[in-house]
Amino acid sequence: MAENSTAMIASHLDEMALKIMMVEPGDLSIVGELVVLVEDLQNLEGIEEFPTLKKMGQALMSVIGQIVMNELPDSAQNYDLIGQCIGLMQESYRKHGEDDVSEKSFTALIGEISNASPVPEAGLPAPEAEAERPSKPTVAPQVDSDTSPLPTTPPPAIVSGPPQEMRILASPAVEAMEFLQDLELLTGFVSETLEHLESIEVNILDLEDNPTDQEIINKIFRPFHTIKGVAGFLNLKNIQKLAHSTENLLDDVRNGIHAMDAQVIEVVLKVGDFLKTMVENLKEVLANGPEQYKNYDITDYVAWVESVQSGNPAVPNKPAPQAVSPTQAPPAVAAQSSPVVPRPAPTAPSQASSPAPSTAKTPPATPQKAAIGESIKVDVEKLDSLVNAVGELVIMQATVRSNPKIAVLSDPKLLKDFAQLSRITSELQKTAMSMRMVPIRQTFQKMIRLVRDLSKKTGKEVNLVMEGEETEIDRNMVDSIYDPLVHMMRNSVDHGVQTPAEREKLGKPRAGVVNLRAYQKGGYMVIEIEDDGQGLNTEKIRRKAIERELIKENDKSTNYELNNLIFLPGFSTADTITDVSGRGVGMDVVKKAVEKLRGKVEAISEPGKGSLFVIRLPLTMAIIDGIIVRVGSERYIIPTTAIQESLKPKQESYNTVQGKGETLMVRGSVLPIIRLYKLFQVKPTYADPWDAIVVVVDYEGRQWAIMVDELLGKQEVVIKNLGGLSDIPGVAGGTILGDGRVGLILDLAGIVQSHSGHSVQESQPA
Repeated sequence: MAENSTAMIASHLDEMALKIMMVEPGDLSIVGELVVLVEDLQNLEGIEEFPTLKKMGQALMSVIGQIVMNELPDSAQNYDLIGQCIGLMQESYRKHGEDDVSEKSFTALIGEISNASPVPEAGLPAPEAEAERPSKPTVAPQVDSDTSPLPTTPPPAIVSGPPQEMRILASPAVEAMEFLQDLELLTGFVSETLEHLESIEVNILDLEDNPTDQEIINKIFRPFHTIKGVAGFLNLKNIQKLAHSTENLLDDVRNGIHAMDAQVIEVVLKVGDFLKTMVENLKEVLANGPEQYKNYDITDYVAWVESVQSGNPAVPNKPAPQAVSPTQAPPAVAAQSSPVVPRPAPTAPSQASSPAPSTAKTPPATPQKAAIGESIKVDVEKLDSLVNAVGELVIMQATVRSNPKIAVLSDPKLLKDFAQLSRITSELQKTAMSMRMVPIRQTFQKMIRLVRDLSKKTGKEVNLVMEGEETEIDRNMVDSIYDPLVHMMRNSVDHGVQTPAEREKLGKPRAGVVNLRAYQKGGYMVIEIEDDGQGLNTEKIRRKAIERELIKENDKSTNYELNNLIFLPGFSTADTITDVSGRGVGMDVVKKAVEKLRGKVEAISEPGKGSLFVIRLPLTMAIIDGIIVRVGSERYIIPTTAIQESLKPKQESYNTVQGKGETLMVRGSVLPIIRLYKLFQVKPTYADPWDAIVVVVDYEGRQWAIMVDELLGKQEVVIKNLGGLSDIPGVAGGTILGDGRVGLILDLAGIVQSHSGHSVQESQPA
């Protein structure tokens, strides 16, 4: 079987493992993404060579389908079990051809999920525990003809709490969808509305700290007003009506008629989630056709907004449930038929009506200067096409400049023109690349809501402090880094920060602090997640490593090396699995996700004082600054960000160590030697290290000596995808050099692992 087929299977399993970490009860949209991944796994080339794995996938598909169809509980317990199932699938893949006992454990877990408690009947009160969930909703009958009237909904009534569902009414005939008449306007509406909803969420959470800040209230009111107006123009009646009712509530808050209390904050957040679901459905319609349209029932949400606006004293002070997938939502709570309570007289916000202390804080925003220049939206494909064309131009310029016939010319004007062309090309390249860069602000701001919800769920007080939101990152990396970042934040809140009572016993403030920072350093964009919690239990990690035979009893590994063992597949010291983090798949999927972006992640911790997780990512996925080296007749590019120095070693510095291989003494440190010609099976010019050149590189805090024949120079190179060759260990991509030949860009993680024969964390220094 081809190596790229097995790599695809491994990559798919990693994506499944990462996705299950993101799932929370009530959020079936992410479960839907997991369903797609499991389905795709069954159809991958080469999966027939793994019959046990394929059978596992079919069984997993069955139970996930039953959860989606509401035949099994949508609970944290079931998702924990599914996570363990995926972990066993990864183990089965790794042990292919060996005595595999994972299938038996897998079958037991599937049985445990299938025998879960039945779903409660409709009409029962929603339990506080996440292990249960009400039964299927009653969906209105489908419209049989274009002339059939849509089902009518009862007038809004005051409800006794947040809506428990998102129901779908019968969809109108495709021809009646007037909003589809202008696709360009609809596309713009979808894009802008999603941006508005992001800003609403950030501002409403800021408002928890400053409930009387009129400017923040206006920042929340205006987006709802804009959404209402454009939705009305496009005849999106449900979105218009829900935005309008929320706008009325916020208008009362602006005018002092209603206090900005916890109920208002909660209803605005949940309405924002519901509007986002409806807008995402429009996005799906644009991508896959009008038959994807869902006609959501907004009755209960409008009733909830109006009950909060009316000051109905019967509304309990409890959070709204998680947003539920519209296709399989539980039934709504019965609406009360009590008359509308008159609106109260204007009152100033009192301490009793103020929301609880915020659990997620950010430094006060610095006023932004108004943009002077005009902006224009450009299709992403056009932008990528421009970047690719500029890359080709850079390559062609280097090729022409390196032409032997050009090189021998000594015409001063020609040399001057070439220098000018080089400056223009370089400037054009920088401009094109800057167009791909976007601030990481949006990704960071999503963490505010995440920390807020997690702190409520875990009963902890957590303050989130963010720095460096303006730091720019390649647009293509933004989505890829989101899932790993969510998992790291969950770990910090769940496993790092202690409960208020525990912190007080230790003499710490009741509220823990999680710092989320971003900054540029060298050729990297660095993201740091730091908490002041209990830190990693290094001694427990050591015992677990000895138990798994990763290290020996008398091993002298440093605390840093031990702490970074948590990134090994399946390595966990958790005694219990919670519904916030940990589903039997481990931190290794986070590391793999980061390494796919040519980045690296490391853990630094001190017991009792907290942990620091550092993610380093290249600034761009399109260009790399590297040193071109020659090994035999081949050229390779080593990223300059990893290079410490290069030198010609002396013979007396060379040593061989039993069981450790070859080493080189450099400035008092013993470095393992990596012979590139052995890894890539090429004939070298020099076989002895003292005749060759050694490039000292740093990888995850350790130094390695890479042996090459010659250094050819430094150059910014355009990264090209090598197709199936991208799966070769130690190769991150390729580039076209000035002489027209292809040079391979080295991936240090793959180089080190291929040299060691096992993962870097298992390697020990000589």
